[in-house]
Amino acid sequence: MARKKKSRKISDIMPIRKSDKKPEAPKLSGKKLTRYELDAKAREDKKKRKHKGLVSGSRHSNAEQNKHNQVVEQKDPRIGSRKKVPLIVEFVNKPEKGMTIPVVKEPKKLAPEVELERLENNEILNELLDALDEGKTISKADQQFVDECLDRIAQLMEELGIQDEEETEDDLYRTFEKIDINQFR
Repeated sequence: MARKKKSRKISDIMPIRKSDKKPEAPKLSGKKLTRYELDAKAREDKKKRKHKGLVSGSRHSNAEQNKHNQVVEQKDPRIGSRKKVPLIVEFVNKPEKGMTIPVVKEPKKLAPEVELERLENNEILNELLDALDEGKTISKADQQFVDECLDRIAQLMEELGIQDEEETEDDLYRTFEKIDINQFR
């Protein structure tokens, strides 16, 4: 007798198993379903529930293509405008079309008291004056700044009626005697 290769395929020769049978549509004749029919129906429902959703692997293939297309469409924000920049300035005072030149507002003049206080508390001016007192030389620009500030202070003091009192050696000696050393500890 010839030997036959065993296979797992269901064919006409092999008997049909209960699990392979398709559940029949329930009959509406008022007859109760058997335990076997209920189990088969439950298996089919389970298969349907299990296969909900997208096909496996679809999130990798379709999503990558969509993202790739979106990335290509987006423009790089670092790329500047395409407007041509003139290399030679021809019209200095002429604004471009639709552009208006804003009016430069003059800064409000401060009250003389406030301006005098700011000048007296100016750290840069104080540092330059300290350097001059020590005998150091300063640049021409710094010297000009110091002169302008001192002139402005003199004008403001004149305007406010403040007189600069010249201190004598006797005044310095009296203030030295009045100073409480414990104050500075």
